[in-house]
Formats: sequence, structure tokens, C-alpha cells
Amino acid sequence: MKEINPNLNVKVLFEVVDTAPSETIEINGVKYQRSLKNTGKINNNFNDYMEILDYFKAIDNVDYLIRFQSEFNKQPYIYPIVKKLIEKQDDISKILDPKYKNLRVRVACPFCGLADKNSLTTKFVGENIYSYCPEHGEYITNIKNQSDKLEYNTPVRNLVRAIAYGMHNMDENQEYQIMRITGSDYAGFYQEELLYKPAALLGFPVNNLPSILYTPLVLDWSGAKLSKSLYVKEGDYSDLPAYLINYEYLKNSKGIEALDVIHNITDEWIEKPYLLFRNYSIYYFKKEFEEYEKSNIHQHKTKVYKKD
Repeated sequence: MKEINPNLNVKVLFEVVDTAPSETIEINGVKYQRSLKNTGKINNNFNDYMEILDYFKAIDNVDYLIRFQSEFNKQPYIYPIVKKLIEKQDDISKILDPKYKNLRVRVACPFCGLADKNSLTTKFVGENIYSYCPEHGEYITNIKNQSDKLEYNTPVRNLVRAIAYGMHNMDENQEYQIMRITGSDYAGFYQEELLYKPAALLGFPVNNLPSILYTPLVLDWSGAKLSKSLYVKEGDYSDLPAYLINYEYLKNSKGIEALDVIHNITDEWIEKPYLLFRNYSIYYFKKEFEEYEKSNIHQHKTKVYKKD
């Protein structure tokens, strides 16, 4: 975008979902969770994200912003969206939560961080959310004054985020527009059923939702999306070189400059759009890293030869 218009101010907005589940426990038949924020595990790898973002920023001269979930929820657009969700919860919950038919908007206990994962004990009355903690009892959250405390499951978060971005883009007081960039596992049927139809039910014009650029998925040997957690923890990717699934190994074994491989691949997606509208096997990246390594060895030998 900056190449097309050098005067355009482009930034990457990194939305951190620190309210994603970190641990889950079952008490009296109800599943409760603690978020990455509440357990502090959000900080385990955050410096790695920063290092990668800073590296790409230096290459492209494109700045970035980081926004945590509480900051996202403090926007003035969130209150009317959640208010409408509560008003339409009977219709919306059937679509977004066909198993339990609950509105999966959560608030963590202010004392211990537990939140009812499936909203089985959660009640929505007017502008208040009544949550229950098995250890500390009931607590009340006002969606207008305490919107920063809200947590969502994935389909609700996807819906709230899209509508909030759309409202932002229509707000004449805003100085910039937002385009969403997300994985292509959200494309197609998922968005048709879990975004566009619910947005229309909430009375938000679908044509005013933000544009979405879907990025290719990285697939494992079975054709499934490469898992960022589950299969890594279970050791199902033990046949892969560690640098392909762990940034620390990549940096230590090949140097941070190996990020150039990923940068070159994604650059090609823009230069040759037909490369953007497809998925990639993890073995494609393995081959690209191997080619990068051969190239570096060749360059090193050439330099030594000339020096001698």
C-alpha cells in the first residue's frame, strides 16, 4: 500500500487475544477457565513476538501498534454491540453456540480469575452480566461502565471485532481505516454463517463490515492446519525440525536473519497474487529454509576464497 502511495500512513495493528483460555477445570459439572492474562502465560513468549515485529518493521519501514483485549473493549463501539447481543441473545446464541445455545460472553472472577467457559451459570439482565464463581460467589458487571472486563469465545469475538471495525471505519472522527487480516480458516462457510448472518440479525449493514484479507494456512502432513499448541505439546510433530515449530530454535540454530525466508515468501504472495489464494504445507517452508541454508554456505565459501 505504501509503494502505491508513499504518502499513505500504513500501520499493522496487532490485536492480542490475552483472554484466550490458558487452563480449564471442571467444578460441579461446570467448566471454568483462566485466561492467558490471568495466569500470566501471555508473557511467556511475548518478547519473541516483539522481536519478530521489530525485525520486519526494520525491513519494511512499516510501524505497528499492539492492543490488548481490555483496550479493544474500551472503545465506545463495544457497549452498543454487546447491548444488542444481549437483546438478541436467543437468536444469536442458537447460531454461535449450537451445542449449549448460550451467549458466550464471559467475565473472570475479580479474585481468582475463573470464568464460566460455556456461560452455563451466566445471566444477562438489561445492561448487567451476572457471573458466578464457585469459590467467591456471584459478581455483577455493567457492560457500559466495565466493558474492559469482557471476554468472548471465538465466534462471538469474531463478530464483535468485525462490527467494531465497521463502526470505526464509518466514524468520521477517526483518522484511519481498518482492514482485517486473518487466516483463511475463517473464510467461506464460517463467515457466511457466523459473521454475516448474525451481523444482519443485529441490524448492522453487512456491506459496512471491513474488508478481510485471508492469509494462506500452513498445513501439516495430514492436510490439517498446523497446530500452534495441541499437537506440538503431544509430540505429534517430532519428525519435523524443531526450528519449523519453535521460534527459539529457529533463532538459535539459524540466526534471526532466517526470518528473511518467511518475509520473502509473503512478499511473493503480494507480487504474484495467485500464490496468496492457496495453502502451504509445512514441508514447503522446510524446503525454502534448506535452500536458504545452501545459499548462505555458498556465499560464505565464496567470501573465504576471495579473501585468501
